[in-house]
Amino acid sequence: MPAVCRILTGLLLSLSAYALSFAQQPVITRDTPIKRSVIMEKILEAGRQETINSIEKYSRGRIAIRQDILLQEIRQTSGRARIFLHKGMDTSGYARELKETHDQLTIVQDGITANNGSGHTTRNLAVSWAILNELLLKVSQQRDVVSRHIHTMVEFIDRIDSLSADSALYTFPLDSAQVIQYFNRLKVIARELGPVDTLLRKSIASLQHLQTSYDMTIVDIRTNLEDVERFRRQQDSRIFRRDFSNLWHPPSPHRPLSEIIPMSIAKEKLALKYYLRDFRGRLILLVVLIIAAWRFLLACKKKWADEKGLDPGFKGQLVFRYPSLSAVLVVISIFQFLFLQPPFIFSFILWLISAVSLCIIFYRFISPYWMLFWTIMVALFVLAGLTNMVLEASRMERWWMFALASGGAVYCTSVLRSSKHQELREKNIRYFIVFVVLLEAASVIFNATGRYNLAKTLMVAGYSGLVIAILFIWTARLINEALVLIASIYKHPERKLFYINFERVGEKVPTYLYVFLVIGWFVLVGKNFYAFQQATTPLMEFLGTERTIGNYDFTINSLVLFVVIIGVSTLISQVISFFAAEPGDQRDRDKTARQPGVGSWLLLIRIFVLSLGLFLAFAAAGIPMDKLAIVLGALGVGIGLGLQGLVSNLVSGLIIAFEKPVNVGDIVEVNGKMGTMKSIGFRSSIINLTEGASFIIPNSDLLTNHLINWTMGNNRRRINVAISVNYGTDLKKVNTILETVLKGNDYVMHYPAPSITVVEFAAGSINIAIDFWVADIRDSWHQRSDMMSRILESFDREGIEIPLPQQEITIKK
Repeated sequence: MPAVCRILTGLLLSLSAYALSFAQQPVITRDTPIKRSVIMEKILEAGRQETINSIEKYSRGRIAIRQDILLQEIRQTSGRARIFLHKGMDTSGYARELKETHDQLTIVQDGITANNGSGHTTRNLAVSWAILNELLLKVSQQRDVVSRHIHTMVEFIDRIDSLSADSALYTFPLDSAQVIQYFNRLKVIARELGPVDTLLRKSIASLQHLQTSYDMTIVDIRTNLEDVERFRRQQDSRIFRRDFSNLWHPPSPHRPLSEIIPMSIAKEKLALKYYLRDFRGRLILLVVLIIAAWRFLLACKKKWADEKGLDPGFKGQLVFRYPSLSAVLVVISIFQFLFLQPPFIFSFILWLISAVSLCIIFYRFISPYWMLFWTIMVALFVLAGLTNMVLEASRMERWWMFALASGGAVYCTSVLRSSKHQELREKNIRYFIVFVVLLEAASVIFNATGRYNLAKTLMVAGYSGLVIAILFIWTARLINEALVLIASIYKHPERKLFYINFERVGEKVPTYLYVFLVIGWFVLVGKNFYAFQQATTPLMEFLGTERTIGNYDFTINSLVLFVVIIGVSTLISQVISFFAAEPGDQRDRDKTARQPGVGSWLLLIRIFVLSLGLFLAFAAAGIPMDKLAIVLGALGVGIGLGLQGLVSNLVSGLIIAFEKPVNVGDIVEVNGKMGTMKSIGFRSSIINLTEGASFIIPNSDLLTNHLINWTMGNNRRRINVAISVNYGTDLKKVNTILETVLKGNDYVMHYPAPSITVVEFAAGSINIAIDFWVADIRDSWHQRSDMMSRILESFDREGIEIPLPQQEITIKK
């Protein structure tokens, strides 16, 4: 509209000018010739000129707007770049870490490409390979951070340059005052932009130098990895060939042990440090599982001690002797498989903790002979493990290995020939003792003939294999013991908590548990051999290979982890149910009835555990959260179609948990049925009726029915006893007798005070009502019976008669 107005205004001004010029001309008559073409040409020329002027004004207005936008974007981009530079990147810290990486790489190269003494050893190559992989991962991650930082700064410069190169910035106003004003704006922008641009370019140059250093370090690490892998393949191809001279020959040149031990300690510490960093989450999970198992066993021990008593010698109850140590042994033995490809030092620490725990559990439980045997085997295992952490060969170490292996073989042979086998509580241990004898004897032979690497592997595999086997055997036994003991103290409603058929649990350990542990034993022992690792590498690659279904990428490992997390969260939820359930024994109910219950809150905890497990499982499997939203949407459709009842019960359970109209342990009455709340579940709740049965009621019915909670009234109950006396009876005397009876009963509460009331003159008797309160509703029926017996005895003693029902019949003739 403004442009149109300008055009119309111009045209009107032109026409007015022309009209004025015409007024000054002579009067034109019909006879005067009119030059219409000249007039029209002038009008059209004026219109064209005004059009050009309007277009130019419009164009310059648009350019001014464009200039404002460009200058604003330049300032904003400069501000973001300044903030980014202010947050910055600790290049000095990255440089220090890079230097630290070079130092660690130097440590790894010691004994591999430098100072390799008398030759490469299997253990040194294995530890170096693990550290190099960790270094490569760390340096690659740091390089990616630097690259992203450089990319961000390059984008800032590119954006500023692209905005500054816009031709609109260099179209100046026609007015000189506006030109000066525009130049001042440009000067301010340039003053702000100059330092930022300089800093960006300097930072890019510095980071590019750092990136180049990272690239060179990655090349060095990969080169060393290739060398180590080549050395490992060479050793694997000549595993039975001689590594060194015979033990009785003069020693060949080698590094002194005083240099080997510090190098070995440095490498083992690096391997352990990086592994703990990578798997700290699973290590925390292991600790949490140990604590949960300890608390569960502690609760089971208390439950067993309260109901049946513990055997002084813990016969058949060894799992309850030290619940904390039993939890450590069982959890580490089973869940150590969560740690993939651990370094030997990490596995050694776990096995040592388990072995020490079993030593304490065994103390004064097994016979002294076999306790001595186990102690010696653990000591030999520790010595063999420490020897295995010495990463280079020396003549002194070879003699030490010879003595260690030969001593173990001789001792285990004497154990096999002894007559103490009948004292063994687990007969299968003898097969593993034979295993030790064979491997240690082979180690002695190979060590003596110069096959150092094979001899060391066999020596460590022999002792660790025996220790792991005994740990697994007793893990299976402790698990079975726990199931047997739980089966004896658990009642029928709780059996569903663990989905185990306790009727089939017996003294014999299930075969499937042994099969699982034997497979695990082969895996753990096989890790000592490089050939085993090579054989399992294709399997690990198969499990770790990414697969795609639609837009979703997954691995079999992630799916297994998904199932494991869901299973563990479900198991934890069921363990929580154990603590939430009301004791099945009457004595335990009497003890806990007066204590505030937490069952309904534990329902919320169970829901939280399951929800957290579901989200963690999705995250661990790499499933995007939007897929979870789709699942929840599908679930909503299912709810609308046919799951209303299930959701209603679940919501009712949440209402019970928050509003707490009833709690576990409360004495309730539903539809005339009285009992004690045993548990509050997701869908339904369980009430132990006074008749002995378990009443399972959906949560929605529990809220919608007429629910009476006696515990909310502090378990008090008023009892009413109705009696009758004959007409003519002294009511004052009756009142005195009844007051005496009430005062003589210790269970009758003094407040509220009991009352004695004459309620009715019936046809053949005077009816009296006695009301009194008892402190515990569980005593109400017994106290009612006791009160009626005392009243009858007192009436008989005082000669007061209780009338019998009488009816007169008149017969009319």
